[in-house]
Amino acid sequence: MLPPLRFDQPRPLRLSMAWLHTWTGLLLGWLLFAIFASGSLSFFRSEINFWMHPELHRLRDDARAIAHARRILEREAPDSRQWTITLPGPRDPTLFVAWRVDGASMASSATARAQDRANAPTGGQRRPAHGLRPETRRLALDPSTGEILKLREGSGATFLFRFHFQLHGVGWFIGRWIVGVAAMIMLVALVSGVIIHRNIFKDFFTFRPNKGKRSWLDAHALVGVVSLPFHFAITFSGLLLLGALLMPSVVRSGYSNVPNAPNFTMDIRGGRDRFNLAPPSGKPAALAELAPILDAAQNAWGGEKAGSVVVTNPGDASATVAVIQTHGNSLANRGVARRALFDGATGARLETPIEASPSAIVAVWNALVTLHMGRFATPLQRWLLFLAGVSGTLMIASGLIMWRVSRFKTPGRSEDAPFGYRLVEVLNVSGIAGWLVALGAYFWACRLLPDALAARGDWEVRVFFLAWVVSFVHAAFREHLRAWVEQLRFSGALIALLPLINGLTGGAPLFRSVVAGPWQVAGFDIFALAAGALLLFVARKVHQAEADDSPITDG
Repeated sequence: MLPPLRFDQPRPLRLSMAWLHTWTGLLLGWLLFAIFASGSLSFFRSEINFWMHPELHRLRDDARAIAHARRILEREAPDSRQWTITLPGPRDPTLFVAWRVDGASMASSATARAQDRANAPTGGQRRPAHGLRPETRRLALDPSTGEILKLREGSGATFLFRFHFQLHGVGWFIGRWIVGVAAMIMLVALVSGVIIHRNIFKDFFTFRPNKGKRSWLDAHALVGVVSLPFHFAITFSGLLLLGALLMPSVVRSGYSNVPNAPNFTMDIRGGRDRFNLAPPSGKPAALAELAPILDAAQNAWGGEKAGSVVVTNPGDASATVAVIQTHGNSLANRGVARRALFDGATGARLETPIEASPSAIVAVWNALVTLHMGRFATPLQRWLLFLAGVSGTLMIASGLIMWRVSRFKTPGRSEDAPFGYRLVEVLNVSGIAGWLVALGAYFWACRLLPDALAARGDWEVRVFFLAWVVSFVHAAFREHLRAWVEQLRFSGALIALLPLINGLTGGAPLFRSVVAGPWQVAGFDIFALAAGALLLFVARKVHQAEADDSPITDG
């Protein structure tokens, strides 16, 4: 145990940093574990959303998707000034259409109004890449037939994504402030950890199993060093994303409050107003076929696929069609995709305005925050980001466990421990294994709650937090190692059985998805099996330590 730090006496730097590293890590370690875990899963947000909607598993991409989208938009939104078509992609084969709603079209389209209520709360579907404002109607379509899909209500992976940066139930402002403070503490813990590890590179190659506290220290250093650059980048970029909220006076000092004056967000994003529509000419003209326009844009890009098509002023002589790539290839411009602009009436290619290159400061800012969100990532890069995020959760978890291990010499026997130490034990179990229990329960609730249940998405979230609270109560009334074993077993079983639940509740069974797709579902199910098996293996090792009184938790 570290001696108390005396502020009235000089102390060596490494001793001071060790004290700082220990107590800053412990202060919000459990919250940081949940933030890192939910953020790591968010790298596969689209794939998780797709798995959580079994009614979409039968969908397949189709070359006729653009024609189906146009037909539905002409029927549902003939008077809208802007249509957005989000095309099927490798991460989600669903076809989405959306349109701006103005006064003339607000009362139209009974189908859209009904479907919008079903689609909007899912939180799990890709929003149109063009960034439409909330005054929109949205529909999900089958790309093969153009059939309007009725999506079950649910919170989807958007709950995990939003929990990562603003928590839940405390308001977005307070939640983001708490996450920002946690990120600052994480940065302090990383810097102090580097300072106290004088043999940081040697630690990369060192692991001594079955040595109690020494093994936990080796594991903590190993997973920390493996992805140390990622941990610094992801923590610092997270602070950048929340910087305007955490330090509003700094932002306000450089910008006036004059209406229509440039603001921080416009400067960072290049000053583009994506919602400023050109007025219609008032001369009716038929809209050109969209399929040839789409093919022309993709051919001009060397075969790279488009992610969305935006039609402005459809049915007017001034109509334009913008074809937009799925994502850009440059981190410096925040992953903004290339655009090809066409005349909507003739289909002729128009000159696309050249956007100004960002300044050096904005380019660095864009590169860091784009890395944080993984917008640019290929499948391999996405997996690397995910694994680096998992290493962060393991680093935090091993540090929390090591705090307990270094303070108890008797394996697992902590009935007479002081309240503060016992509280750390309970929070370790419920904050790590209990969070995994809550995650498994959340996925089960997504599949087992009745589709007709009112506020179904809210109930999914309630199941998550109810399971998390129950795990805390369970850990408080069970002996320490026994609580670890039971919660690891339960979370492992919940997660490992997800492929079975998927097949039994209308999703694509694993044996079929592995052979013929959809690959997003096959990947989710295989990962769930592997993760569940790993948790059950860890539970077995902890059970052996409990039975044998082994030094797995001994100091």
